Amino acid sequence: MAHRLLRDVEADGWERSDFPIICESCLGDNPYVRMTKADYDKECKICTRPFTVFRWRPGRDARFKKTEICQTCSKLKNVCQVCLLDLEYGLPVQVRDTALSIDSNDAIPKSDVNREYFAEEHDRKARAGIDYESSYGKARPNDTILKLQRTTPYYKRNRAHVCSFFIRGECTRGAECPYRHEMPITGELSQQNIKDRYYGVNDPVALKLLNKAGEMPSLEPPEDEGIKTLYVGGLDARITEQDLRDNFYAHGEIESVRMVLQRACAFVTYTTREGAEKAAEELSNKLVIKGLRLKLMWGRPQAPKPETDASDEARQQAVVAHTREKLLSINGSSKNGCPYSFTRGCS
Repeated sequence: MAHRLLRDVEADGWERSDFPIICESCLGDNPYVRMTKADYDKECKICTRPFTVFRWRPGRDARFKKTEICQTCSKLKNVCQVCLLDLEYGLPVQVRDTALSIDSNDAIPKSDVNREYFAEEHDRKARAGIDYESSYGKARPNDTILKLQRTTPYYKRNRAHVCSFFIRGECTRGAECPYRHEMPITGELSQQNIKDRYYGVNDPVALKLLNKAGEMPSLEPPEDEGIKTLYVGGLDARITEQDLRDNFYAHGEIESVRMVLQRACAFVTYTTREGAEKAAEELSNKLVIKGLRLKLMWGRPQAPKPETDASDEARQQAVVAHTREKLLSINGSSKNGCPYSFTRGCS
């Protein structure tokens, strides 16, 4: 390393960057975010090499965030420099690699010397403009990825940390305290390690998501073969009838699409039962339109309205006519034939 530094001052292999590699959730919802940059401020928590650290505040009620790993390690796993979640799907590395059947643990060396050499080789290729092959760009998302992927940014994880003085009952700042005044949640998810998250080993969040994917129910077709309608719930004003047709027409010919905006749902009816079954199988637990995850279920047949029997109607009319004739006969037996002879004031 020393002889290379004598020839080139930038041959130290340290990172020099102008903008971080971060996901939309970590960047925040503030379009006017102010970010500070510090060259060689910290060492990467994976490869332990100095790198450029960026620090910013994602939102008004959020805490300050900073990059935790270098861009080389971020590119090797295609993860965010802050949360270490996948940049494309927003999932932990263990979930993504398990779903896509990618075994990348052996690709990155664990020893210090080999890890430094490995990182320098990738930095050299990046500076030369060589796009090294990545297994993440070739693999297509499967059912597990589509079921678990996050479709919208999750800004809630940028909240301030819990106040440790409040937990002990000693915080005196009240509403001016920049930390949250609530009791922390204990459990498996509170014990997380950044290296386990990066290498995809023993990650409690990933294990919870994988268990959730295995417990998701599938849409079983109803026994009634006449049901050809699918229920779509969770709609909002952004989704139109044409959006539903664009997502459902690939599975079969659509007979009708009826939207009920008051109940935020819609009913998609196919011309054949096979088309409805194919759509239910392909879109179950993974129907996403305009970033909104929708609920899909089989429609229920409407109960037929009870038809009034002609004989019952005739019987009711006969009873009414008989009652009317009886009243007229009683009124006609009075002296003056006045129908109100039983009331006061009629003489």
